[in-house]
Amino acid sequence: MPYYATNCPRGHVGKWLKFESTDIPIKPFFDEPTIDEPSEKALKKFQESIATFDGWRRWYEGRGYSFEVMGDEFNPMLLNSQERPYYRYWGPEIIYTFWAKHGPCQATGCGHVTPIMTNPVISVKDLTVKAWRNHVCENCKNSFDVEQKEVRMAPGVPLVTVETEGNYSFIDKEGYFYCPNCNYKMDGSELDVRDTVSKRVSLTLLVHPFWLKGANNLSENFGGTTTDSLEKTVAWNNERAKSLKLIEVRGNLPKVITCPDTGISFSTGQESGANKGRGKFVCASCGTEQQLSTSLSYTGKDAPISIYAYHCYCPDCDHNNQSYNGRYFTSDVNVEFINYALKEWEDRKYADLMEYWPESKIEFGHTTHQRDNLPNHGYTHWWKMFNQRQLLVLSQLLKSIKNNSASSVSKELLLGAFQQYLRNQNTFCIWNAQRDTPEPHFSNNNYYPKMNFVENSVFPILGRGNWTSSIEALVKGIEWRDNPFELLSVEYLEMLDPEIAKKIKSKSVKIKTNDPVSENVEITNGSSTDLAILDEQFDLIITDPPFGDNVQYAELADFFYVWLKKTLKDKYPEIYNAKISPKALEAVGNVARHPEDSNEFYKRILTECWKEGYRILKPGGILAFTFHHSEDEPWVAVLESLFDAGFYLEATYPIRSDESKGENAEFGSQKIEYDIIHVCRKRTNEPLSISWARLRRQMIRDISQLKDILNNHLQSGLTESDLQVIKRGKALEYFSKHYGKVYVEEGREFTVREALIGINQLLDDENDSSVEPLPVEAEVLTRQFLRIFTKTDSVQRNEMQNYLRGTGISSDEFENKMWCKELNRIFRMTSPLEFAKVWKDRMRKGVSYDLDQTLFLMGACFENSGINVKDVLSKPDFYLHPAVIPLLDWFIRNGGTSAIRAASIKAYQICVSWQERNQEKVTEQLVMFGMDEGV
Repeated sequence: MPYYATNCPRGHVGKWLKFESTDIPIKPFFDEPTIDEPSEKALKKFQESIATFDGWRRWYEGRGYSFEVMGDEFNPMLLNSQERPYYRYWGPEIIYTFWAKHGPCQATGCGHVTPIMTNPVISVKDLTVKAWRNHVCENCKNSFDVEQKEVRMAPGVPLVTVETEGNYSFIDKEGYFYCPNCNYKMDGSELDVRDTVSKRVSLTLLVHPFWLKGANNLSENFGGTTTDSLEKTVAWNNERAKSLKLIEVRGNLPKVITCPDTGISFSTGQESGANKGRGKFVCASCGTEQQLSTSLSYTGKDAPISIYAYHCYCPDCDHNNQSYNGRYFTSDVNVEFINYALKEWEDRKYADLMEYWPESKIEFGHTTHQRDNLPNHGYTHWWKMFNQRQLLVLSQLLKSIKNNSASSVSKELLLGAFQQYLRNQNTFCIWNAQRDTPEPHFSNNNYYPKMNFVENSVFPILGRGNWTSSIEALVKGIEWRDNPFELLSVEYLEMLDPEIAKKIKSKSVKIKTNDPVSENVEITNGSSTDLAILDEQFDLIITDPPFGDNVQYAELADFFYVWLKKTLKDKYPEIYNAKISPKALEAVGNVARHPEDSNEFYKRILTECWKEGYRILKPGGILAFTFHHSEDEPWVAVLESLFDAGFYLEATYPIRSDESKGENAEFGSQKIEYDIIHVCRKRTNEPLSISWARLRRQMIRDISQLKDILNNHLQSGLTESDLQVIKRGKALEYFSKHYGKVYVEEGREFTVREALIGINQLLDDENDSSVEPLPVEAEVLTRQFLRIFTKTDSVQRNEMQNYLRGTGISSDEFENKMWCKELNRIFRMTSPLEFAKVWKDRMRKGVSYDLDQTLFLMGACFENSGINVKDVLSKPDFYLHPAVIPLLDWFIRNGGTSAIRAASIKAYQICVSWQERNQEKVTEQLVMFGMDEGV
């Protein structure tokens, strides 16, 4: 792969070796005989031995390989695919290539194309250097810092030093340094290295505004898209490379900088970027803001792309201890290397590589067409998710794997590495400036098109996600299988043994389990709704169910499927003969496949999966699964299907969550970062009927008893959020054992959704002592509503949204019950008088909720209501909800207006008086609502 070779801005040049055979390792590897695994010291010594070209070359010589060192005039681009396997490369190479999409302006008479970047910043990095602080110049007596080496992220590009950075100099490669004030030359060898201290230097790399202007007068002579001709795209690459220039800033990035080469001043913020968010860009020529998808629809193509930076690695710089560990950014790379790759792809894509890349169209799907709408961005076929060099690399790798003489097992292992590499080598990978590394496709589970992307390389010794690291990860997996270990954090170890923890310098330590993976394992591919397994065979089932419509697994898997089928369709025709992965029985909510009721389909399929688990599990067996509680709705479906299948929840345990499952996960009103392990058993007895009021009291009692035990766990590393998860699980355990038989009043079942809301409120009440608690008898929807309208009769829409976030309740539910109404972004509580007049003829048994009755009775106590409260209470078919009197008592102190508080007092007095005279009916009411304990 010669397309990633380059030259270092510090003058280092790569070397090529031509071997007599093709059976040569790509790079040296540790092969010295050892009794056990090689020690870290031995591995470090080996790496040092091959850190220079001479050491690298000697490794091949010492193993009997015959080769020729090619001269400086050698051009690897002239090699054909048959000659290339004889060559190996050592030297500077491109690790990552940075690309930006360009928006073609559709304004009349414009036709300009603009790179769509949010701002000019490419990367931000803090580097550390040893320095002599406040050295005094022998000539002018001014003081400045002397740094042991030049600290650069992009050596060779113009450097802007911020005024607040202070005076400094550095020792050059000749061993001298110069006073920044008078330029007096001094000898670095005279400085005592023992006087140095560590100094942090902040660096920012930016694209020059010349390049951000884009290309003027775009004509049919330019290409840059996946469907343009070779000649047009070569012309486009050459044109865009002409204006490419980078600038490095040392110090805290100011709002405006001036390029020292061109004298141009420009903003470093979003003002200089054309990307305006939500798929919009501003033309750099005429200033028209437009939607990229709309703009592309006029061209019938995807967006043209162009390189704006290269991230490279130089082994000589690394060996010489240059800053940034041998890595550097540059724009000075011969664009002809890209053009050569384009030409080779055009020559080979319908020749020897024809069977090794996916030509098929992207089938209609929820994630591909409804959520992210790939065709609107020109992604009509799978191959359009890659640039031409990526297609060339990937198809060659796939061809090599398929035609390799290795065993089928080894080939499939390599395909595992290929799948991982595929995820890191496409046009959906982005640069994480904070981590200084690329982020692979599906870091978030979607196909959201990226305006800028990072292309990976193939064989470097450094970098994330390249072919080498994908293979290394595979090898590590095999090693772990044979000799597994767990990581023990030093933070936790400090609690167990502080003395041992002090001796460990890393954040964690490997603890070998001496429990290798068994070979007695059977892996099957099929639907969990129909398992070919006899009844009651297993003691334990572990699974991780889908998250409603959150992750469309099969649609995401198609990205890999269309490549893997190229090599696997003959061996596994029952799986890989279809165009895309099978989806008919996928347990997800997918509105593209089930537009009528996708959530119901999800629940139905999931229930069938749980039922199969129930069938094959032994009577005393355990079902354990994880679920990420980012919101309650999909969890409701999971729990309902689980309980419908005959399981009950025995316990829940928090674990650190997979960050890709939701960055804004919430627990009630508290942010959480956890997956929850659910431990379930088969329900063997018919559940007993119980009211929610009675069940809630049991939960409160037992959770209170747990408090002292759980508080002790705070000392062992569990957080408050951990404890909330455990408490919530304990409460759900009670509910699940009575599932289907929990009621609010006779004839009105208490649902899983209501239970989750009620449990959230129960736990929030326990933790929040800042406000007067709501009556324990109040229903869950009432409790949430009155939390919002405590001592007020109106709230702003954003306040309402904040109150309800993470609760599983929407404001529509309040409005549907006529408790409040939104007007001009303000929610106003319905006047009790207005509510009473509407409900005057509706007060019948089983119709109204607790707050319905409370508002009605309060409204009846307003002047001129025309409603006699005593007559209502005396009706034989009216059953006063046990929460009404406590709610009226609450409103006396917390009503939003003086009229509400006054009516509450009057209604409270009438109801209490009526209760005292009608004890027999009160008892009937308590029995009806399951609140007759102690009566």
